[in-house]
Amino acid sequence: MDLLHDLFLNYYLWIFIAAWGSSTLLKASLHAWKHKTKFHLRDGFQNGGMPSGHTTVVASLTFGLLFKTGLSDLFFLSAIFASIVINDAFRLRNNIGLQGEKLNELLKKFDEKTIHVVYGHSFTQVLAGILLGFMCAAVCKLVFL
Repeated sequence: MDLLHDLFLNYYLWIFIAAWGSSTLLKASLHAWKHKTKFHLRDGFQNGGMPSGHTTVVASLTFGLLFKTGLSDLFFLSAIFASIVINDAFRLRNNIGLQGEKLNELLKKFDEKTIHVVYGHSFTQVLAGILLGFMCAAVCKLVFL
């Protein structure tokens, strides 16, 4: 019983749930608005788009650590890992998308089926993820701390 109680009241678990859930719902909502289609939750699980879900989650957990532990070693460790994830979302995945374009050019030359190319997030999408992550951590701080 204590395990379930502790799990249900876990500050960091709720930060993750809030960040992941809000970024997924926001991404699906913005997709429906942008494409003038009906809302489908599955659109929130697609790669790319506004906001960056990876960024939202790692930013929220890092801000949550900052709010709870201050400028602790654990906060700095989290900030380092968050910066790696954010860099991958922004730069690495964009380069993979560019490589996918080149691969499609080669595939077309040989009359082969092309692949679906997904690019990394834009700066705006990453910034939106950081801001949403901050808001999720701040709300959880008000509720739990």
